[in-house]
Amino acid sequence: MAAMSAWSIAIGPEAVWRILQHGTTTVWDHTEYPGRQIAASPAPQRWGVLPPDEVEIPSFDIEGETWALEDALGQHDTLAFVVIQDGALAYEWYRGDHGPAEPSMIFSVSKSITSLLVGAAIDDGLVGSVVDPVTAYLPELANSGFEQLTVEDLLRMDSDLDYVEDDNPFGIHVEFNYTADLEGDILGLQLRDESDQVFRYKSGDNAMLGLLLDRVLEGSSVTDYLNARLLSPMGSEHGGVWSTDDVDGLERTWCCLALTARDLARFGQLILNQGSWGDEQLVSPDYLEASFTPAYSADQWPADYEDSLLTSYGYHWWLIGDEAIVALGKDGQYLYVNPSHNVVVVRLGESQGGIGWIDVLHQIGTSAPTR
Repeated sequence: MAAMSAWSIAIGPEAVWRILQHGTTTVWDHTEYPGRQIAASPAPQRWGVLPPDEVEIPSFDIEGETWALEDALGQHDTLAFVVIQDGALAYEWYRGDHGPAEPSMIFSVSKSITSLLVGAAIDDGLVGSVVDPVTAYLPELANSGFEQLTVEDLLRMDSDLDYVEDDNPFGIHVEFNYTADLEGDILGLQLRDESDQVFRYKSGDNAMLGLLLDRVLEGSSVTDYLNARLLSPMGSEHGGVWSTDDVDGLERTWCCLALTARDLARFGQLILNQGSWGDEQLVSPDYLEASFTPAYSADQWPADYEDSLLTSYGYHWWLIGDEAIVALGKDGQYLYVNPSHNVVVVRLGESQGGIGWIDVLHQIGTSAPTR
């Protein structure tokens, strides 16, 4: 049967009202919309701190101009900046009206956290495999072409979903960001008329994974699963929020998790630990290896990314060759992980601030001694 266009999902009155009331999305949206609260771990673990004489944060180049890090942070709309070296806090900076205990929205970095939850769900036997068809978990989508769509297709964003990622105020992406009935909109997604299975960055893939997780958790929430399986065992110091819709309390997994910089850095350290934290294996090394394996060759990589350091995409993680793993979100939210240098860098901000932060983070991440 011919697929309908994704534009058949009309922007709803609740979405229109929220746009008029609050305007476009900001890093403070978790204070404006419904959400599930995340408590700090009952056994919080503070980061150890490297002695000052062991830390050297270099100056770096931005478009031919040399900057000291503190000057760049203060002048380019940064809220928080954390560097973890060898499992300890090497550098930390906050804007004067912000602080280490205050969460802010990490936008599409949420997608990468969702990917880790998919890995945890496979480890727990809730999801069979990444090659399972999504209709095994969302049977409402059967008999409409979705039988050919796998969990891995959603993770790699080559799913053929008819979803356009742009800021058109009447488009599907804006509807997803503001809808009061997220499950209804996800189940209303359609496939493109012609399948080509190429990489297209689209939040609809992640939203479908979020609904899949919600279904397999059978009464528990994605937020509770995040807390129980990852944040709490990692000793999160602070709380957070995962924004939801109004009808079913379904998490907006692609965009709307709010965390502190210190707690976000724990996910980077988890990657460096190959999925373990202390004596506990939280995500299997096999799933992480698949997550960070380039899904696309250079000739398949979209022209839009050719001028960037980014070279491929894994399971909702961006890759810089075989050197670094990056999660990134709107307005300059970054989680950067460099395994060979044993470094994690987090940058949170109210905007990009006119800087290409991936290049800056990579300069910082590769300046530490190789381990």
